[in-house]
Amino acid sequence: MKIFYKPICKVLACFSVLVLAQETSAQTAISIDFQTQRYLEDVSELDRKKFFNLHMIPNKDHTDDDMELLKNWEVTQGRSFWGAFGRYSNYINTNGVFPGASTVEKEGANNVKYAKEQDHYKHISRQLVVTDHPVSMIRMEMDTEEAGKFAAQYFQHFYEDATRPYYYEPVNEPFVHADEYTENGKYSEADVRRKTAEYFKEIGKSFQEQGLETKVIGYSSAWPSMELWDFEHWESRMKMFMDVAGDYMAGFSTHLYDGINVTGQDTERSGSNADAILDLIETYSYIKWDSVKPHAITEYGGISSGYGDTYTDVESIQTVRSINHIIFGLMDREDRLMISIPFITGKSPWHWGADFEPYGADLWRPVKSSIVNGEPTEFLLTAKKDFFHLWDNVKGKRVRCSSSNPDIFVQAFVDGKTAYICLNNIDTKNQDVALQFVSSMGDFQKVNKRSLKIYQNEDPIYKDEDLTEVPSSISIEPHETIVLTYTLDREVTFSKKAIRKEYYSKTYMQDIKANNKMTFAFNGVTDLSMEGEARLRMAIGRKHDMSKKPRVKINGVTLNSLSNWKGYDQADREDFFGVIEVPVPYKLLKANNSVELSFSDEGGAVSSVVLSVNSIHNFGNRFPFNGSRYELPQKIEAEDFDIGGQGIGYNSLDGINNSKQYRLSEGVNIQKNTENFEILLEEGEWTSYSIDVPENATYTLSVSGKTTSENAKVALMSHNEVLGKVITINTTDKTNFETTVELSAGKYPIQIFSVIGTAIIDFIELSNAQTLSDAIDFTSSNTEIKMGEVNTFEIEYTASEDRDIIIELWGDAFLLGQSKVSVEKGSSNISVDMNIFAEPLNYDQVEVVAKVVKSNSLNGMSLAEAVMTDFEFDPVLSIGDELTTEENITVFPNPTQSQQLMSIKGNSKIYKIEVLDTNGKIYDQFDYPIPHTQVNFKLTNQYSKGIYLIRVYGEKENFIKKILIQ
Repeated sequence: MKIFYKPICKVLACFSVLVLAQETSAQTAISIDFQTQRYLEDVSELDRKKFFNLHMIPNKDHTDDDMELLKNWEVTQGRSFWGAFGRYSNYINTNGVFPGASTVEKEGANNVKYAKEQDHYKHISRQLVVTDHPVSMIRMEMDTEEAGKFAAQYFQHFYEDATRPYYYEPVNEPFVHADEYTENGKYSEADVRRKTAEYFKEIGKSFQEQGLETKVIGYSSAWPSMELWDFEHWESRMKMFMDVAGDYMAGFSTHLYDGINVTGQDTERSGSNADAILDLIETYSYIKWDSVKPHAITEYGGISSGYGDTYTDVESIQTVRSINHIIFGLMDREDRLMISIPFITGKSPWHWGADFEPYGADLWRPVKSSIVNGEPTEFLLTAKKDFFHLWDNVKGKRVRCSSSNPDIFVQAFVDGKTAYICLNNIDTKNQDVALQFVSSMGDFQKVNKRSLKIYQNEDPIYKDEDLTEVPSSISIEPHETIVLTYTLDREVTFSKKAIRKEYYSKTYMQDIKANNKMTFAFNGVTDLSMEGEARLRMAIGRKHDMSKKPRVKINGVTLNSLSNWKGYDQADREDFFGVIEVPVPYKLLKANNSVELSFSDEGGAVSSVVLSVNSIHNFGNRFPFNGSRYELPQKIEAEDFDIGGQGIGYNSLDGINNSKQYRLSEGVNIQKNTENFEILLEEGEWTSYSIDVPENATYTLSVSGKTTSENAKVALMSHNEVLGKVITINTTDKTNFETTVELSAGKYPIQIFSVIGTAIIDFIELSNAQTLSDAIDFTSSNTEIKMGEVNTFEIEYTASEDRDIIIELWGDAFLLGQSKVSVEKGSSNISVDMNIFAEPLNYDQVEVVAKVVKSNSLNGMSLAEAVMTDFEFDPVLSIGDELTTEENITVFPNPTQSQQLMSIKGNSKIYKIEVLDTNGKIYDQFDYPIPHTQVNFKLTNQYSKGIYLIRVYGEKENFIKKILIQ
């Protein structure tokens, strides 16, 4: 017997990317399931207009070539200053009143006429947020009701219906400028903020009364540090705004920046902090209106400093690092997102000055050697272009995917014959990422890798390269983003759909008191299925030395929360404010659910808790045409395909039954023949049939057909993979064509697919079953499965042909680990190694599955299978509940520093200490041959600042404590 390991390359007949555990040291597992279409409520398709926008409008500074470039990138305009109050600011200051309706109507008509005469008019789009600077609107003595009427009149008359902007944000970032309008102490900043909110309210009200389609949004929070001053920042700003103006706002606008935006701390929002901000807004929206009003993220990115005034690619690209971090999170909120606009501007002549240096946010910069009569005649793209190159053409339907590491973000999409897997590393360390494919995307032609690496003091590196081999794992640098593009032979067919719904509690903003139970109700949970996944998102605001890991119960069952969260540890912030997730076993969910939280220490608050539920369903309603599945062996008439419509029963290019002779409501061409009916399949079309296979067997496949083209090729398929060989149909008279196919026992759909040309099919038949002898079993008794280590399984097998042996670890609906070994025909015993890169989830059921499958197959057909369930599985971060056992263990000092002498005291004798990072990597280990209840040790390794874990091994039980190294 010989074991051999096949390199995975683009010439393989079937796509088969699995973790080769023997060849990778990956720390993060990315699982992708191309059988399952992902939905955010009812949204699956990525709407690029919600994400890829420029903070600009077409004008005389942007040429037709500039606009054509943006069109090719599928980038739209997004936001611009110069609205109602800006245009009439001098008039209002001079007259002390807003212009009358007749004035606005007359000047609006002139403005429309003037706009149409401009060369750039053809590029104008309604995809625009109009805003102004606060100084244009905020006047403390003026009537806000009149202001609202004036703004509505302006939008009515200064635009035609075809060009009226979709969004109006009356002024930009007003609250951080409140001190400028106090009139030397006559008004307080709180008075100014409330007056501003009243402006927004009256404007929104007038737009509604006027029947304008333009959506009024606000208040464009520049500094959403909600947690400051025991959440007084939230109370006095966004909450106040929602209370005063919220009834008339179509959505709430927020600016998310890493760095300092006008004021505040030089910190990062991307990751858990951004999630906490948006969750709080959504929760309060639900409390007030029983629904979540959408977000408008009208600016976001990163604000750099210390790079000087002269343009460099290094400085220009810094904001893109943050944009890429934030956009992944926003994509998970598309169902409640109106628009998002990365702060990248076009050309900014107002900023150039004598040295013609570009504005820091600009996409184009002047070529200084091209200045003629004080005007540049040539421009170059800044380094920000790489953001648009990176994301160029990424679109399509969402695919179910997940990451075992909250610092590695993933999004996956399928668009026709193209699949995209997008990865981003928000961590400050390199990460090796294993790509675990739960199911097949089918045959493919090539794989392309685009990557953008961004450094603080070096030029960025953007690469666009075709890969010679399909990666089973990828190394991703800190802040790097990767887009893998797979060019497929045929479109992916989904068999399942994962629908994510998010639920909010009417309880929020709970002060944390030691050992005090906080209860959150989540009622009306719907569409629960047989399988799925769920999480609680807790947004917590606390001092850094306080615990972030409460006792958690859902419906009376205790859960473990994660000790890691998206992004950095926030140690440079005054307070921690971020979302920490609690995985929830799906089977615990009911229509009405109760969540209990309690902390062992006092201080801070839980600002919101959100229940996120992903329910996995069959893709649509499929029914066998004759009422029951075709039990093999069986002859199947081609016209008797499954009931279910487009994408389930068939795939039709035009959705029209041109023959109109049978099954008239279906989109398949069905025509009469001398005996009955036959179907006509154009290239790329298929029909589907539900079968019942009694045992694993090889069948003779007969296809009765003909072609109207020179040659046609058809294939039998299941779960995106070809079964057996492609059949060539080369006659114009009906002929039977044969091949053999291997089918696994079970009930599932198959498709007859036209690969090339036009095929006319009368029937297919599966007969002459030859039972397969494949078998597999575990010969080792693995009593424990360890995360972050190599786990070895002893296997005995019989392979009737050359096969793949696959070992998988499953926790409920999560694929936690995967390994593949290819073997030759015959029987033998082998050892298979598998690394586990699982999250510390609260699994209801964990099992190891060993399978024999066809070589290079991911279609889910097991020719033999064995399951192991009798073992212990303790992911690194869930060996014990830190707070449940906190009274049993004391660590001092905490926070601490590298090279610090530390002491640990417990109720039982301690014989070993390990210090780990939140990914499970061991930094230090200390053994105590003579155990003691109190032990000392020194942190001798090279530690960076951040959160670490101390795992304490006691004679009676083990514990985990979290420490902060400053």
